[in-house]
Amino acid sequence: MKNEKTVLQLRFKGSDDKTHTFNFPKAVPGLTTETIADAMTTIATLNLFNRKGVSLYAQMISGAYVTTSTQELFVA
Repeated sequence: MKNEKTVLQLRFKGSDDKTHTFNFPKAVPGLTTETIADAMTTIATLNLFNRKGVSLYAQMISGAYVTTSTQELFVA
């Protein structure tokens, strides 16, 4: 059995200079580049997501729909 899932994946650089990913498993398909860029700008500007003094989504890197395919080979 083959199973495919698509998520909207937004990638940011945090204040720790590491890449952090924000996944939306139920995102609306077909969003425009402008819509994604506006949303990412808002997320970065609001600075709502911090962990241990690190701003996780400080600078935009990319946004993409990512589809993964899982094929079960064995099920007990």
